[in-house]
Amino acid sequence: MTNELSMKELLDQQEQQLDKLQVGELITSSITKVSHGAVIISLECGFDGVIALDDLNIEEGKEIADVYKVGDEISAVITKVSPKDGTVRLSKVLADQENDLKELEIAHNEHKIVTVKVEKAIQRGLFAKYKTVQLFMPISQIDTKFVNDTKEYVGQELDVYVIEYNANRNRFVASHREVLQERLNAEREERRERVKAERDAERARVRAERDAERARIKEARQSIFDSLEEGQKIHGKVTKIMPYGAFIDIGEGLEGLAHINNLSWKRVESVEDVVAEGQELDVYVLEVNRENNRIALAVKDINNDPWKLIAQEVAVGDVITGKVVRTIERGAFVEIKEGVEAYLPISQLSENRVPTVNSVVNPGDEIEAKILNFQPEEKRMLISIKEVNAEPEEDYTQFMKPEESLGATIGDAVKKSEK
Repeated sequence: MTNELSMKELLDQQEQQLDKLQVGELITSSITKVSHGAVIISLECGFDGVIALDDLNIEEGKEIADVYKVGDEISAVITKVSPKDGTVRLSKVLADQENDLKELEIAHNEHKIVTVKVEKAIQRGLFAKYKTVQLFMPISQIDTKFVNDTKEYVGQELDVYVIEYNANRNRFVASHREVLQERLNAEREERRERVKAERDAERARVRAERDAERARIKEARQSIFDSLEEGQKIHGKVTKIMPYGAFIDIGEGLEGLAHINNLSWKRVESVEDVVAEGQELDVYVLEVNRENNRIALAVKDINNDPWKLIAQEVAVGDVITGKVVRTIERGAFVEIKEGVEAYLPISQLSENRVPTVNSVVNPGDEIEAKILNFQPEEKRMLISIKEVNAEPEEDYTQFMKPEESLGATIGDAVKKSEK
């Protein structure tokens, strides 16, 4: 009888101790045992608490023994008390989740950045984890650019703002786009301020150097200007390109203009086709205007004028070969040699009526033509295809008496026809 009462008292005492444990209560205790599927902790009531693997909040790929050792302290929330077998189930996940929710709430209220890891992608957005709490990120909040494939983000860690926090409905919404936009804005502002500071510093430096160097440069420029002579060959550097020509520094910032017509003996469509800013090259002095302090320069070799050279090779009446370089409504321009272009009027294309220039010649065509007019000093040459292809006039003199002329014979024929 005494033994039964003792056993009853023992069971009552055990039940009383278990009754003190409440589901949802946070317990902190030491680990007494680590197994493959759980850790065991000691409770003040004399029972052991079991935290299963799924409730330990261990990173994927790690074992329990990699994280927990006997003697380590651990905090967990009671999830189930079983008086029958005297076991108490606990969850570290729930304990961590409570703290994680508090951190998310603070991040939401104070607009702080948190880092989440994307675990799942759907068409409308991403599911990501902040420690133990799952958040949803709509597709419109993923990036500042349009997102085609949300699957690309799975496994990535993203910095986000918590833009919606509702613990009662377990609704937590995050935005990576706001973080990116904020950083872009900050970078732009930082870049703007840096550029402004650099510009201000550069202006100050330039002003200081300009003040110190002004007298020396002025004297040096004047010395160079006074030494210039027409036909002189000097070295320079292209400083600025304009549609009508290039400005060239010939020393100490003294600039001359090389007009587009003086860049090459060939026709130049664009200044950039011949020179580039920063390019160093030799130029020739064409003219020095000492009253207006202007200098005309030439990039082309003025000592090798192709018009003067070709004047020694051809003359009016010669048949030459050329290449059509461009056509206009009234004719075509033909390159005879580099730097020499002749004009071929539409009237000189053929003895027959020509509706358009391009019906006879086109750019790239190789042609033969006769020189009708040649003025090398004016850089003009007029040529004709028609004259090359023209049939030679027949000689009628063998059919005439010595005193007769072709005009008289034709006149007699006309009078006879009138009678």
